[in-house]
Amino acid sequence: MSYTEQDVHEGRRLMDDGRENRLVIGDKLLSITASGGDGVFDQYCDEISLNSRTARQYRHTARLCTPPVRQIVADSGVHVSYSALREGARLAPSGKPYDESYNTLRSLLKDAREAGASRVSVPQYRRALGMEPALQDLLDPSSETSLADYLASLPPQERDQALRDLVEKKAEVHDALKRVMDEKRRRDRETRGPECGGGKSDKAAAVARDLVRISDQGAAFMSRYPPSAPLDFSDEQRIACKEVLGTLDVLATWIRVRVLDEQAPVGSRAETRDLVGA
Repeated sequence: MSYTEQDVHEGRRLMDDGRENRLVIGDKLLSITASGGDGVFDQYCDEISLNSRTARQYRHTARLCTPPVRQIVADSGVHVSYSALREGARLAPSGKPYDESYNTLRSLLKDAREAGASRVSVPQYRRALGMEPALQDLLDPSSETSLADYLASLPPQERDQALRDLVEKKAEVHDALKRVMDEKRRRDRETRGPECGGGKSDKAAAVARDLVRISDQGAAFMSRYPPSAPLDFSDEQRIACKEVLGTLDVLATWIRVRVLDEQAPVGSRAETRDLVGA
């Protein structure tokens, strides 16, 4: 064994401290790699209860995001999450990182400062790197980058076209939705248990729960009609579908105004947890 009990203690502490320390965890993993091979690395990951695949992502991102790069981000005053930094470090088909030396990110930071923007989002960064969003990531509500995040990062004139482009990938969308619903059913089976009763009803929890159900129903609805199922609508049916679209547009606006806009200050505070150097 090429690491000490102190290394294990420090690794566990970093894991307990939370997601904002992922670059710091990566630095620690780099030091363990320097003192031993893959066998030692995997053993250390077991000791601190960290999945070795995730650990390799942390290590790779920390290696690419050097201290000078981190300092540039910190000095910019613009929020950049670990998730964004990870996207820049990802290996392109060429075998090189998508944003080697983070030159594209530096350009985005400069643009953000000039525009008075407070953050560089993952979808914005992916678009600048020419990386298409992963459909399953966008459609899975448990992922870090949601479809709403992706669409919110687009200029208004590009938003509708982006949605159309996604929907027109018929087979891919259907397969992604099926995987999302299968994973949801698996999670439901694992977490199903007796409900706690007797307490006062929490209206906010009820709203969130109902909206999640609507989202699940929407995903299940789209999954129910594969690309092989022809859709030959009558004029009356098209009018009915158009009315549904209007209701859904109103619902989306209601969610933004009634839920998201009211909680903007809370969301802003939550975002700061994942700052570089936190």
